[in-house]
Amino acid sequence: MPRATQQILQADMPDVRPLASILRSLNFKSQATLKIDQAGLRVTVEDGRSLQAHAYIAASAFSSYVFKLDADNPAAYIDVPPTSSSRDGSPFASSPAPEPAGPPYCQMTVSLSTMIECLNIFGNAGGASTSAFKREFDDEDEDGASGWKGKRRRMDSEDVDDDRRGGQCRGAGTDDGKTTSLRLSYAGRGEPLVMLLEEGGIVTRCEITTYEPEGLLDLTFQDEDKVQRLIIKSEWLRDALLEVPSSSEKLAISFFPEYHARTNYHANDPTMRNEEEEVPLFRLESVGPTGITEIDTSASQMDYSEDKDVLEVFECEHPIRNSYKYQHILLTRNALHASIKTSIRTDPDGLLSFQFMIPLSPRGAKASMKEDKIGFVEFLVVALDDEY
Repeated sequence: MPRATQQILQADMPDVRPLASILRSLNFKSQATLKIDQAGLRVTVEDGRSLQAHAYIAASAFSSYVFKLDADNPAAYIDVPPTSSSRDGSPFASSPAPEPAGPPYCQMTVSLSTMIECLNIFGNAGGASTSAFKREFDDEDEDGASGWKGKRRRMDSEDVDDDRRGGQCRGAGTDDGKTTSLRLSYAGRGEPLVMLLEEGGIVTRCEITTYEPEGLLDLTFQDEDKVQRLIIKSEWLRDALLEVPSSSEKLAISFFPEYHARTNYHANDPTMRNEEEEVPLFRLESVGPTGITEIDTSASQMDYSEDKDVLEVFECEHPIRNSYKYQHILLTRNALHASIKTSIRTDPDGLLSFQFMIPLSPRGAKASMKEDKIGFVEFLVVALDDEY
């Protein structure tokens, strides 16, 4: 009798809809790099040499998560810290003790589109909700590229129940009383990623072929290097991006320290000063085909001031302005729609980090926070060279 293969990963999830929603945020590429370790799953996709996106699904998002991998397993990857050298380069300087290697993990390339199709094999993983979002908020331009064009909607707390965000209204699909459960497993190098999906006593087994991982861009955002940070409610950022014309080529993002904004405001409009008016700390400008030299006539501008209902956190060391390819910003739309909060950070080189907080409990945002079932999607976008 053949001996059963020991599983490196075995994870259970009672409802696949939140997982399908967070993976759909990265579905602008069909192939993805999947990393599996003790902490959970990380899915990575890239667009060209200027954008990298990650979806993080923590082990706590699963009802059961078991990961067992020895360092000598052929499927194991281990990050070895770089060799330290003496600052002065002296051959007589004592060498510091080497840092320990990181814990082992698995890494592979998989078909992201196939994973999402498998999760929706019973037809209730939220695909219809995503289509509805596109019909409501996207518009097809002459080239067939999806945009944000649509009617602007400003939602107050009484218009949308915050507890529903991340559930049905955030891509979890229509609740018809049926749910699909998942058992995800992986046995090792060369083995498929296996999904056992069950609904109403019917079990379907999906095997997704795994490949050797391809090299990823060396894009890393170091939080200690940030020169700016803000946290904004996702619905407000989404509404702002709805105003961006579909013909836009670039999106310029500016940040101003509070003291700088107030000084410039009073200096530029000394006779028009109004104590009730607010000064912008965060500005979005979309630049059209005529270019940034004609920004007054070809740009759409949106300002955000110091309002705790809009900007929950705002930190800025000095005035910052960087431009990014608008099509790259467009790629964040599914993650933005599924999220409840968005963090935006910038480093000294203009590298932009969008982090989207996505509830993973079908019962909504409050339940997700209480149960520690939160997923994160991060987009790293390289600034355009014309700003330097």
